[in-house]
Amino acid sequence: MAGGRGAPGRGRDEPPESYPQRQDHELQALEAIYGTDFQDLRPDACGPVKEPPEINLVLYPQGLTGEEVYVKVDLRVKCPPTYPDVVPAIELKNAKGLSNESVNLLKSRLEELAKKHCGEQQGWRGLTPTLKEVQP
Repeated sequence: MAGGRGAPGRGRDEPPESYPQRQDHELQALEAIYGTDFQDLRPDACGPVKEPPEINLVLYPQGLTGEEVYVKVDLRVKCPPTYPDVVPAIELKNAKGLSNESVNLLKSRLEELAKKHCGEQQGWRGLTPTLKEVQP
């Protein structure tokens, strides 16, 4: 039945989203979730995705922000052209209030999370609780 009340979206005849479309949707979601703690590091970051995402997210323990924070770390994620079907490169920088051991543990957990969700748009929503787990 054509023109029914079903929700708009992808029908069986529509092609799947391309990698740039999927990446663009994820970047929009990350910016909405993280606000000023989200940074698109690509040189030409305005507009639709033209090159694979490279982002920085400032992570804090869950429920803490601003001047009361003594623990934070920058998560840098560099995605390959076929992300999210390939695991992105993950790097942690500018750690504050975390030992090297905690930073290494956090990186290991983030890499496990990325592998577990390979093939999905990740949104990196589970990161703040992960940071809280490795606090000193």
